Amino acid sequence: MQYCNDIFTYKRRKTREVMVGDVGVGGSNPIRVQSMTIADTMDTQATVAEVIELVEAGCEIVRITAPSIHEAENLGNIKAELTRRGINVPLVADIHFTPNAALSAADHVEKVRINPGNYADRKRFEHKEYTDDEYGAELQRIEKKFKPLVLKCKELGRAMRIGTNHGSLSDRIMNRYGDTAEGMVESALEFVRICQKYDYHELILSMKSSNPLVAIQAYRLLAARMDELGMDYPFHIGVTEAGDAEEGRIKSAVGIGGLLEDGIGDTIRVSLTEDAVAEIPVAFSLVEKYNRLEKEPTSFPSVAREVVSGLKLPNPFEHSRRQTLTLNQVYHKLGHGELPRVELSLTASLADSQAVLAQLSEMLGLAATPLKILSNANGRQENKCETVHVTLDSAADLTNFREIRRAVHRNGLFVPFAVDCSAILARVFDIAEAADRLVVTPPRDCTSELLSDVVRAARFFGRPIEWAADAATDASSGFVGIAESLQCILSACEKADYWNILFSVKGTADRFTVVRDYRYLAGKLDALGANFPIVIRYKSTSAFETCLLEAASQIGSLLCDGIGDAIHVDAELPVARLLQLSYDILQATRVRISKTDYISCPSCGRTLFNLQTTTERIKSKTSHLKGVKIAIMGCIVNGPGEMADADFGYVGAGPGKVNLFVGKECVERNIPEGEADARLIELIQSHGVWVEP
Repeated sequence: MQYCNDIFTYKRRKTREVMVGDVGVGGSNPIRVQSMTIADTMDTQATVAEVIELVEAGCEIVRITAPSIHEAENLGNIKAELTRRGINVPLVADIHFTPNAALSAADHVEKVRINPGNYADRKRFEHKEYTDDEYGAELQRIEKKFKPLVLKCKELGRAMRIGTNHGSLSDRIMNRYGDTAEGMVESALEFVRICQKYDYHELILSMKSSNPLVAIQAYRLLAARMDELGMDYPFHIGVTEAGDAEEGRIKSAVGIGGLLEDGIGDTIRVSLTEDAVAEIPVAFSLVEKYNRLEKEPTSFPSVAREVVSGLKLPNPFEHSRRQTLTLNQVYHKLGHGELPRVELSLTASLADSQAVLAQLSEMLGLAATPLKILSNANGRQENKCETVHVTLDSAADLTNFREIRRAVHRNGLFVPFAVDCSAILARVFDIAEAADRLVVTPPRDCTSELLSDVVRAARFFGRPIEWAADAATDASSGFVGIAESLQCILSACEKADYWNILFSVKGTADRFTVVRDYRYLAGKLDALGANFPIVIRYKSTSAFETCLLEAASQIGSLLCDGIGDAIHVDAELPVARLLQLSYDILQATRVRISKTDYISCPSCGRTLFNLQTTTERIKSKTSHLKGVKIAIMGCIVNGPGEMADADFGYVGAGPGKVNLFVGKECVERNIPEGEADARLIELIQSHGVWVEP
């Protein structure tokens, strides 16, 4: 099944246009940005004030929760007040569990969002085997409940979002399809078929999950299935329960950016556990590049099909890490089931040994004076750089580097150096003696003799080689440079029978084609039977937040495809920020867990406590629990389902009341909010994963 137009050339998925009020979604429209209010929907003035604030920030569509018919009816007052103030932004009613509220809301707003997992079902985690006849009877029951809304939206010209949430799949779907992307897709398609039966097509679909990998797989599968079925409805994309601060932005960028890279997505919401207005600039940063590419298609040249034919590519609908040989490097290995590693570039001048030692100490998580390893409460080292890249441009650099190596050993620092010697390959034997890894970008006019010298030097001193293919101009030449480099490299290695090698792509800063370069590299290597590890390099000259979102989108997309055995973010940022960014990307893609993982939903009118302060408070008490997943959910809409992806859950049960979960099982109910933090800690302690901070 094909889920996008072309994984090597950006082109947005072709969809019909769906009008949400005066705002077109899909078709030739730009990717739209939307958000959701936080205030109680019954508080008309507070909700109106939030809507205006969102619109002033650029928000193009605003969603408001309607948990009961009372809130649904009050949407009319909110709409009237906005109109009186000259605000014409389209409103969306967010509906869960209450079909009568959806029918009432359709009178007042331009779009109704329903969740197929709970529109006509209640989640009880019941196990039942359905016969085909029984399943058919369930679909008839759902149609009877859903038909009135379909007909009303058709009559009034309202749009509808059929929004599947991974955390709230119905028991019926779970029993037939399991907790899978396929189940998410089928849950939505069941409702789409009912709409089509009544000739209603103003539909937008979504497949949200707190796990970016699941979200990416579900959206891809939905796109492929819709293509098979001849459907062309636009998509609303997002990662639900992404969290706050940098973690929430990175998790959102991985899921949303990864899909936008493949041309999937017509409107987005970045779900942060922050004030809703904070979501808007993040969302516009994510879509800006792709909206620009729509206007400037020549900035992303196409690739001839014959160039990429025969590549061995990963299954886009299932996550499986690319299988590689093991690369042996001093202090650690790469590939073949090893954790993906974090690498950084040394930016201090090699002529200034004290500056170099200070930067290396910071990279290793060491205090500058005295040198001391910083450990967390579990006795494990904090996030640190695991390979340091150094570039040598002259013989003087080589002399200085040798002095640095001696100083490093004298100061008790232990880190492998990957030395880029491409500029002075004539000194490769001298460099190999001092380096822990050779990094070589073969020149375009390289000779087999030159590469053979590199391989001989590496073999003599037992050094691995990182072959950094030059992609600086390959976007327009169809990856010819990478292909030619691979042929020369593999030929030289075969002659010497030396295979302790890995690959990367050396490109210019802020490239649009990082994902495509590495897909091609991995696919070409695997097609040749050369399953060597890959270092994903991302270079940026952008400001921090732009770098954060772009790096998470590009690197995260590749990691979700199973590509990458180490990551290297090269940016003009402090070492601490680069380290945190790198480990947060690995954590967001679930390929390496280095700290507590929080699944916290964005605030909305359903929330039963202050999510921001509650999340901050629970983080302050539990953030030392490395690898433990804690969900903090404002209400029960997705809470029980999302608990399945967390170890422990803290869920609003009512005003001032909290339910505690272990996995998806509620183990304590209606705890007074003032006691809930302590009870959560006791629960974690009882399961043997608590350590003292």
